[in-house]
Amino acid sequence: MEESGRKVAQTLLKAGLIQPDFLKKAEMQQKKAGRRLTEILISLGVDAEVIRQALALRLKLPEAVLKDRKLEPDVVGLIPESWVQKHGIIPLERVENTLTLGMVDPFDIEIVKDIRFKTGLYVRVAVVSETELAAMAEISFGSQASPVEVNLDEVLQDVGNPDIEVIAQGAQEEEEEEFPEGVEPEAPIIRLVDRVIQDAVRARATDIHIEPARGNVHVRYRIDGVLRDILDVPKYVQGPMLSRLKIMGNMDISDKRRPQDGRSKIKVGKKIVDLRISSLPTMFGEKIVLRLLEQKKGVISVGDVGYPPHVLTALNEVLGHPQGMILVTGPTGSGKTTTLYSALSRLNDGTTNIVTVEDPVEYQVPGINQVQINIKAGMTFASGLRSILRQDPDVILVGEMRDHETAEIAVHAAQTGHLVLSTLHTNDAASTVTRLLSMGIDPYLIASSILGIMSQRLVRQLCSQCKVPISIDEKLALWLPPGAKDMPHQLFGAKGCKACRDTGFLGRFPIVEILVPNDTIRDFILKGRSDREILNVARQGGMKAIFEDGVDRVLQGLTTFEEVARVVAPPQPSSPEEGEKKKKISLLKVKEKGS
Repeated sequence: MEESGRKVAQTLLKAGLIQPDFLKKAEMQQKKAGRRLTEILISLGVDAEVIRQALALRLKLPEAVLKDRKLEPDVVGLIPESWVQKHGIIPLERVENTLTLGMVDPFDIEIVKDIRFKTGLYVRVAVVSETELAAMAEISFGSQASPVEVNLDEVLQDVGNPDIEVIAQGAQEEEEEEFPEGVEPEAPIIRLVDRVIQDAVRARATDIHIEPARGNVHVRYRIDGVLRDILDVPKYVQGPMLSRLKIMGNMDISDKRRPQDGRSKIKVGKKIVDLRISSLPTMFGEKIVLRLLEQKKGVISVGDVGYPPHVLTALNEVLGHPQGMILVTGPTGSGKTTTLYSALSRLNDGTTNIVTVEDPVEYQVPGINQVQINIKAGMTFASGLRSILRQDPDVILVGEMRDHETAEIAVHAAQTGHLVLSTLHTNDAASTVTRLLSMGIDPYLIASSILGIMSQRLVRQLCSQCKVPISIDEKLALWLPPGAKDMPHQLFGAKGCKACRDTGFLGRFPIVEILVPNDTIRDFILKGRSDREILNVARQGGMKAIFEDGVDRVLQGLTTFEEVARVVAPPQPSSPEEGEKKKKISLLKVKEKGS
């Protein structure tokens, strides 16, 4: 371990924030992983803000809170992007000849000397948290490479070599493709594909859509859950471009009539990204969708995900049980895996055997045994789960319960002394019970094993640099809790700027509902009552529906009512009053369309 890392550790030890055994474990993992000690500590559950406060107090340095802070481009450009991640630093402010430098590890004197030499400025150090720095770095450096600025002519003629490396690629040979006269074959196509993927990664895109049309090919990115048009490429590029992608995924380039699936692994800068590649025959050729799954270095702690206090309290309560099942539900891309791993970070204290079976493994976490699904080799969720049960586990994470066999094994595991965490694709927490019943799980097993069901969605967060104040409109007023109209609220709307690529939104956060079964709900499950009845009982017991949580976030100025309504429908009315609300909402929508 580096000397500065030792000093950080000793500071936390003296402050009573960590214990000697915990530190020893962190040191061993740091040695294996080769990452900063602060990263390791956070992945093991130490709060990043607590580390920041302890270091600032010990060294008598100022703290810098990065949330909602705006950095000037000329200040950001003083330090190479590679230094930010490697050393845990970020330039915050320049006043005349003094540069304020945010540091995760203020004991790292050598990097301060290097920055003084490089910039010629006097460096003033402020302590920042690891998690806030990562988020700020993504905004400040990631936004510099805007995908909408991709120039096709530049890419095809003289783009140079993008900072991308294919780590795992198919073994097939590329077919000869006919190009119009004067058009260079292979190399420009490889550069085009690499550039598109690189820009998508830097833009924080989760998916890339390659969509053939009659006269050209559309390229779109899904950013913050919304598809955006990026560029159109000529029709003659279609064949070679799709062949290149299929080769990367080890797919059959000669078969263009059947849907195919493939995968690849690439390196963009310092990021390792798994690609899930899917082809689908259409009228104008094969459409290809690439799912981008970045292999994240660290895990967000439960307290840093952004849950409201009532959800955080309920989640911590159910995680305290030694056995049972905790389910996280929602559509694809709703942050279910992030939630599960934040829960695992709380449980990963070195005293438990935690085993996961996933497809794919999105987070690589020290201290957790992770199993990758490989259907071709016969490793399915069900077979993997059976093997895990013979490994003396305390906590089991099942990436997804897709079939009866997997669900049955998982439920029985929860009944026999294991804490099981998994995901399902359902619309809300209450309908999860119906889904388990449809998968063939007996009601008494569901009622006795379920500790909690969390349903969540990701909504876009308003860009802190351009959001504008607005007043409460008629639609939102219908869903305000009693007395909220009379309370002061500062609402904001989306405007758009360079930082958010003129969308008005930058990043996403979860809106959540959590159902913790009581005796009445368990009785309803045993009697086969409907999910609507279960939902109404849960809400009467104090559960806040996911839509209502979204309204709370609107009142906090974090997002807009339209954004919440885009991702989740209002809850089913449990009273005549709420029924009237829903009718009024529908009438307002009709009125808007008519105008």
